[in-house]
Amino acid sequence: MDVTQTSILDLLSGSEKGLSIPSYQRVYSWTTRQCEELWLDVLRAGRDSRPHFTGVMLFEGEGDDDSAGEGGGRRIDVIDGQQRLTTLTLLLLAFSRHLDGAGGTRVSDDGDRICAGGQARAVGVLPRPSDIAKRFLLAPGEEGAEPRLLLSREDDATLRAELFGTELPLHPSQRVMGNLSYFEERMADPAFDACRFWDGVGRLFVLVVHADSALDAQEVFESVNSKGLPLSLADMVRNYLLLEEDLEEQERLYDEYWFEAESLFYPDPASLKLNSAIKAWLSIRFRQARIGSPEQVYHSFKRYVEDEFKGTRESVLKELRSFCFMWREQYRYHAVNKFYARNWAEDGQHTRTSAYARKAASNEEYATRIQRGVREVDERW
Repeated sequence: MDVTQTSILDLLSGSEKGLSIPSYQRVYSWTTRQCEELWLDVLRAGRDSRPHFTGVMLFEGEGDDDSAGEGGGRRIDVIDGQQRLTTLTLLLLAFSRHLDGAGGTRVSDDGDRICAGGQARAVGVLPRPSDIAKRFLLAPGEEGAEPRLLLSREDDATLRAELFGTELPLHPSQRVMGNLSYFEERMADPAFDACRFWDGVGRLFVLVVHADSALDAQEVFESVNSKGLPLSLADMVRNYLLLEEDLEEQERLYDEYWFEAESLFYPDPASLKLNSAIKAWLSIRFRQARIGSPEQVYHSFKRYVEDEFKGTRESVLKELRSFCFMWREQYRYHAVNKFYARNWAEDGQHTRTSAYARKAASNEEYATRIQRGVREVDERW
């Protein structure tokens, strides 16, 4: 069993025999939500000029004759990573089409489109559409070019039609067509920066595991996907906010902010109450947040902190701590429109409730009833 780290582009260009999705795997199922997350990851990687880890991909040997394409070449089976590889293929296909019709970029004497240098990006050359197809989308076969990634069932027929410009199957894959259209629409935006995008794609990397047998591949797949206790939303948020700091700073931030925040909810098995507080904070701070599964909330959290929030990581921790105190102590019900008793915002931005002023109660009976309700918070939440 071999484990290597490589970039997505090197993985695709190095798979000259092609990759194959075994027929027993589920069909391509990513929605535009996952495509948007990948899109934003690419743009951030290009903007910040830093690598972005996109997970582990598992392959098994060189496949068998049944996985061969029409050209007869033996392909490598993709055991884990189909959704990402298919989406990246659609992303590159959309970019190839964009470059084929793009104007407004500087062109060299050789006909290459040139990226203008910036503070975080040196002058470079964008690939030609034909080079993207040759290096990342198509593989040589005995009877001509074949898709480098061979999908299953209607997914494959639809991808072939899009790659070669042929007629779509009777029942085309709506996911393949819809996600390809999504990327094309994003690239049609006048604000789209092709150079930053291409820089970001080049910074995507994965850990590649090549298993020697189907049995080894299955054991690795089960270990990666089903064993162990999944991380909670609180776990992912904490690691994200602290991991980039050195050890001494991690300990300071944890003790001063995070430990105090999570201690407010003790005992809190699986961090359910802390997760609830984080989701409530995000729903107020970031109105575009998708409040659903922990993964959805976490991706929205990252998007807010990296693209919208103007403060430091420490100010995020400080604000979360203040919000958790209010969430725990002051309200029986977690209705967002009641969050007006404390100015918990740290970076100066307006919140949905910042216009409310804290006032002394003029009705003693009402004040007594509210205080009693605060003391008798239902712990089941």
